[in-house]
Amino acid sequence: MVRSDTSAKVFFAHKDQLQDLVDTESINNDKPIVNRRSRRKVSTPKSEKIVVKPQVPVDNRINLNNLTAEGLTQVLPGVGIKTAKEIIELKQGLPGERFAKLDQLKAVKRIDWDEVFATGEVYVE
Repeated sequence: MVRSDTSAKVFFAHKDQLQDLVDTESINNDKPIVNRRSRRKVSTPKSEKIVVKPQVPVDNRINLNNLTAEGLTQVLPGVGIKTAKEIIELKQGLPGERFAKLDQLKAVKRIDWDEVFATGEVYVE
């Protein structure tokens, strides 16, 4: 648990996030700074090397359950507004008004779904 210096709120932080929260003054001094409630601020030893971890790439896939008809025309190749509305009507006719599997989309015959699924850019959740 870490207490914010600015808002005094307590929150949980992962050990990898603590490096961002470390006070540089406590690293430069040999003894850690103690705040008014006798809690020491987090500091890392001087001999410990800081390891920079790579950023996780952003997921560029698109959930077809969240798109409108206009969004489907922009995402799916060769899909016009008429076909997009047919996909939306198919989705609304399903239980929970959501696609559970990509294979449910194959009911719309105007699109080569095997080609769309091969790209891996679309999914249903």
